[in-house]
Amino acid sequence: MTGGYVICEYDKVKAEFPEFRAVMQALEDSLIAKASADWAPLSYGGIAPLAGQFGKTTVMPQLFADNAGNRLTSWEQTFTATGSQTIMTGVESGGIIPEDFKVGLVGLAFLDKALKISEIKMQISDKKLPRMNIEEAFLYNKPAIIFEEGFILDEKTSFDLYGYVLSQGIQRIKLIGLQVNRIPNKLQVTNTGAALT
Repeated sequence: MTGGYVICEYDKVKAEFPEFRAVMQALEDSLIAKASADWAPLSYGGIAPLAGQFGKTTVMPQLFADNAGNRLTSWEQTFTATGSQTIMTGVESGGIIPEDFKVGLVGLAFLDKALKISEIKMQISDKKLPRMNIEEAFLYNKPAIIFEEGFILDEKTSFDLYGYVLSQGIQRIKLIGLQVNRIPNKLQVTNTGAALT
């Protein structure tokens, strides 16, 4: 892991950060190859998988828990304390990504004008990403942090996103990337926030 990243406007990622497309494509290729190997004999079925295929979607918040340990139903959470803390983790016990899901992570977007976090760091399984000072992001309307390389959050492995929270209140933090789903029917969540079973 190199830990390199770029801070930019979320709404202008594609236009002003042309490398994003290459990073995203490389991540998608790696994620599909890993899922194809791990979930054989299933094959890749894209966004409309058929029987015997696994599917692809955007990253679902229901795979993650907020800073209070509650399953996310949207990317919104409420900070009730300041200082260093876990701000997002895998939803299963121990911060684990649920079985049958693999997430490709290429960045984070802060969907609020008022950013309440000054730095972040991540841990994916036993790999730690260096601390990132994101105070520069205060200058942006909706800042995004795009990594120079994508990361795979594998099923049944841990994911923790830590941050230094400056103020209490609501913050919407969205994971940018894609996910693959071994059992497409698990995506038919009819009630917001319902468990993926």
